[in-house]
Amino acid sequence: MDEREKILVEKSAAGDINAFETLIQSHQKKVYNIALRMTKNPEDAQELSQDALVRAFTAIKKFRGASSFATWLYRITMNVCTDFLRKRNKAVVFSIEQPGYENEQAIQIADNDPGPDEVSEKNQLKKLVRDAMDQLPPEHRQVLILRDLLDLTYRDIANTLNVNEGTIKSRINRARESLRKVIVSRSELFQDYVVKLNRKGGDS
Repeated sequence: MDEREKILVEKSAAGDINAFETLIQSHQKKVYNIALRMTKNPEDAQELSQDALVRAFTAIKKFRGASSFATWLYRITMNVCTDFLRKRNKAVVFSIEQPGYENEQAIQIADNDPGPDEVSEKNQLKKLVRDAMDQLPPEHRQVLILRDLLDLTYRDIANTLNVNEGTIKSRINRARESLRKVIVSRSELFQDYVVKLNRKGGDS
C-alpha cells in the first residue's frame, strides 16, 4: 500500500465516508464487473456491488494491509456474490474479458486501433471464449476471472483465495488447457475461433 492509500484506509476505518469514497473510486467499475460476470444479471450486479462496498466499509477496521486494498475488496465482492448465488441455488459462472500476460498461453486478440468491423469481430470472438468458459468447472473459471479480468498477480490471487502461489499457477495452467479443449470439442466454436484468428494473423 502506498502512503496515500494507507492514509485513506486509516481515515475510512475511523468512519470518514468521504475518504472511503475516494479510496474505492478507482475500483468501483471492477467490483461491478466481477458481480456482473458472476451473476450475468445487471440488476443483481448493481445491487451486489453496492452490498460489497457497504460490507467493505463496515469491515475496513479489520483490514491489516496484508494484501493490497484492491485484492481485499475483490475478495469481499466475490464472497458477496458467491453467497448470493448459493442462496439462489445457482452455479457460479465467470466469464473472460481480456487476455492474460507474462508467459501464459492466454487467448489473445489483436487490437491495433481497429475499425468498426474489427471491433465487431473482436466482440464476437470474446463471446466465443465466454461461451467456452461457461463449460468450465467453477474452480477454473474463478482463477481465470482473477487473472484475466482483474490482471491480479499470482501472489494477489493466492491471497484472495487463501491458496499458495504454486497451486494457483497449476490451477491457471489447467484452466487454460481446459478452455482450449472445450473450444476444440465444440466444432462450431473451434471453426469460428480459427477463422477469426486467421483474419487477425494468428495469436498476437
